[in-house]
Amino acid sequence: MPPSRAVHKAVVVAICVGVATLHLVTGPGYRGPFRGFVTGYLMDLLLPFAMVLLLGVATEDLPVRVPALARAGAVALVGLVVEWMQFRGVPLFGRTADLLDIAAYAGGALLALGCEQTLIARHRSSSS
Repeated sequence: MPPSRAVHKAVVVAICVGVATLHLVTGPGYRGPFRGFVTGYLMDLLLPFAMVLLLGVATEDLPVRVPALARAGAVALVGLVVEWMQFRGVPLFGRTADLLDIAAYAGGALLALGCEQTLIARHRSSSS
């Protein structure tokens, strides 16, 4: 594995571990700053962000390329299904359906796409 791919994978794993750790710290008992945002939307942004990046690493060695937009769309779709189930009364990863959660899922997925494109472009320009 080329060093750049190894570094990319290590960065993605570090991001995922950081998001998981933050998720543990900012649970329902969180009483710190921006409590409403942190307990209501932060993880709805960060989890899709981390998942899109993780799917990118997990699928990069497949014989068929998985487009970044497809990965982001799949992650956002999972969030949409979760919110739909909550709206229908099924407590899947929560109990309250919220349209802002859907926006946060999509925003996190799009943010991951932007970060990937920025990092890839930066890496390509520095290696040439």
